[in-house]
Amino acid sequence: MDASHLANTDPHSALWALCLAVGAGCLLTVLSRRLHLPTIVLLLGGGFALGPEGLNLLRPDALGHFLPVLVSLAVALILYEGGLTLDLKEFTQTSTVIQRLLSAGVLITWFGTALSVYIFFDTTPSYALLMGSLVIVTGPTVIVPLLRRIRLSKRVASILHWEAVLIDSIGVFVAILCYEWVAEGGGAVALPNFIVRILSGTTLGVVGGYLIYYTMRRGWIPDNIVNAFSLASAMLLFGLTELIRPEAGLLSVTVAGLIVGLNKPRQLREVKAFKAEIVDLLIGLLFLLLVARLEWAQFVSFYNNGGGWVLLSVIFLVRPLSVITSSWGTALNKREKALLSWIAPRGVVAASMASLFAISLSQGDNPQGNPELLESFVYSVICATVILQGLSAGIFARVLGLQRPAPNDWVIIGAHYFGRQLARLINEVDKQQDVILLDSNARNAALARREGYVALHRDGMAAEELYEEEQVLFGTGYVLALTDNIELNNILMQRWAEKLDAEKVFGWIPETSSHDINRIRGQSVFGDLARPSLISNELMQNESNFETIVWTDKTVLPTNDWHPLFIRRGRNLRTLANDAALKEQVRQGDEVICLKRSKGFLVRALQEGSFHALQSTSLGALYTEIAQIADANLPGVQSKVVMEHLEAQNTRYPACLGHGIAIPHAHCEGLEKRACFVIHLSSGLPVPNQTEPLQLIFFLLSPTDDTEGHLATLNDIAKNCRSSRTREKLLAAKSQSQVVDAVLSR
Repeated sequence: MDASHLANTDPHSALWALCLAVGAGCLLTVLSRRLHLPTIVLLLGGGFALGPEGLNLLRPDALGHFLPVLVSLAVALILYEGGLTLDLKEFTQTSTVIQRLLSAGVLITWFGTALSVYIFFDTTPSYALLMGSLVIVTGPTVIVPLLRRIRLSKRVASILHWEAVLIDSIGVFVAILCYEWVAEGGGAVALPNFIVRILSGTTLGVVGGYLIYYTMRRGWIPDNIVNAFSLASAMLLFGLTELIRPEAGLLSVTVAGLIVGLNKPRQLREVKAFKAEIVDLLIGLLFLLLVARLEWAQFVSFYNNGGGWVLLSVIFLVRPLSVITSSWGTALNKREKALLSWIAPRGVVAASMASLFAISLSQGDNPQGNPELLESFVYSVICATVILQGLSAGIFARVLGLQRPAPNDWVIIGAHYFGRQLARLINEVDKQQDVILLDSNARNAALARREGYVALHRDGMAAEELYEEEQVLFGTGYVLALTDNIELNNILMQRWAEKLDAEKVFGWIPETSSHDINRIRGQSVFGDLARPSLISNELMQNESNFETIVWTDKTVLPTNDWHPLFIRRGRNLRTLANDAALKEQVRQGDEVICLKRSKGFLVRALQEGSFHALQSTSLGALYTEIAQIADANLPGVQSKVVMEHLEAQNTRYPACLGHGIAIPHAHCEGLEKRACFVIHLSSGLPVPNQTEPLQLIFFLLSPTDDTEGHLATLNDIAKNCRSSRTREKLLAAKSQSQVVDAVLSR
């Protein structure tokens, strides 16, 4: 480093430039998110406005020789984060069009742009290839806000989204290879150095990536510091590679990120989320510093020397040729191909790489190529594609008939059976209204996908991250939090209400909860229902089902076991807070979709069992007899197995409830429904530690996977036996039907 230059550098000016770039970059990033605009638009404007060409508040040259060091380190971390996000599984599962865009399309963009540059500018083939490689990428930071704002048809939106997400690492790798070649001077003499640089960067990246992954997988790094460890490791790897082989650090960190991302350590999601926040900060910092360096004169020179023709060829020739080739023989129609050909905005990765390469190539006594031309070209492509295509994409989509209506899709947080059945109901009401299921339980998400639903194994708490990143959520109009945890539902509603109107966010909050309904942000619904997991069990066992009633002035719901969930009016669904809300909102001709629940849990179990009068002389004899009753009345149940369960249960804790009543119970494999047998002991059976002899036994058997229903039935038994009036009726009963009547009359 030039000591005389550092001596002339004002540290206060350098500090101000750095602090202003960080602060203003972050504020502009926040503002762009709020306005749903591409971040790059505000950062471009901010860089010019604050730089020497504008207010002259931000002077990047105050950083002196530290500027390229800062830029290269920031770009390295951005590329490391990009490598973490690449998923080969997602690539193999995407459509043919996307795979071709990421292969043949990349080559067409690269060589087509390079050819245009070579024809119109006085440059070498290798330098033209470098310039062409820098406009391969279409960044997700530009595409995602654009897709959310103009709401394209699903197929086109999916192609653009996945192209932007997956092409970053590919384009960066190609650009780094081209840069290494140009930096070495090209030709046969430089070929060995070029190969050594590529091999060293790749080797160190692979070794470093596997070391990072291995330490994370072995659990050597505490979870509360794993994010800092990953960041520090990437910086250390970059610095070490630069020390061993200058200009190979970018390649090594990109490869390291790919290695860690492809191996997917347990902490990968947290690391990616942390890196994404750091990258947002670095992008704001970089863009302001780099754009503030640019001068209007270099753009004037660029366009005076044929830059406009190069720009037109990139937008109107190269991109359409790439799309036509990639979509050849696929199901895409002409309108979809036309829209894909028009939308290809470049983003922050292209800008950062261009400025870094320009700074690096301009250093020394013999600058290589034309760094100003490289920067002018890339930033012109960015400005033209982001502003021109961003402003016109919505109009173009409407003209082509490829714009979707206002967001009206449903997101149900909870992919359990109840959630999946509600998704089916909503789809039946309106085929144009999609339902996306979210669940942190991988099994529930997998079951939903197997049944044909769109389901994500994601945590619904990450509302902002999901809303910004997941393409399938771009059409979200309504959210329903449907977990068993009331407190979690309340928090989920608050999180999603920050992204949508509170009137469109719903959650299961039972009326018996301690939450103040008026203070909940969002709409509480299904307040009369039991826990969603309990309803799921009922639906799976056909103990509950959905019924639709066309409402008239004389309509009355048959019993209290009919719970209205939705009012359907035309193609609109309106959720209901509770049963009482129905009368306030329903109109004649509306369809009321109800959950019809059978009688209480105990009643349903009693209907599957039977009544028996016994005169057992000991607890062991009683257990033997009731095990034999279950064997004789329930197919697939063996008395020996039941006896083992009962003996084990009696060893751990007695089944006596008090007041002469006992509730022995067990789970049995092969059983399809819960069954409750009632045993009446006419002479009573003395039991140790009980003041009253046993006279009445409720013997409950449930399927092995019916924990919720089993516990709810036991709770029903306890509630019924708590009443002295009901106990008298139960003890006087002589048949199963009389037991049921006693329970229903409670």
